[in-house]
Amino acid sequence: MDKLTCDECGTVFNCGAAPGKEHCWCMELPNMRQSFDLAGKCVCPDCMTLGTAKQMVKARKVRKKQRENSAIRITR
Repeated sequence: MDKLTCDECGTVFNCGAAPGKEHCWCMELPNMRQSFDLAGKCVCPDCMTLGTAKQMVKARKVRKKQRENSAIRITR
């Protein structure tokens, strides 16, 4: 992963695919900036999602844990 500086807010963030992943984190977050062209620009997760990246990641983790806890377990 490369360390980059957000072109919008100046935050330093990691850019690139995490180990074991095929694509960068930015492909998993929605670009919520209406008609915002990211070509040639690197923006942090919060700028890409208008400040909701942390909330979205937390909600995904909660839903994943709920699914894991509610899954039917077969014991032998």
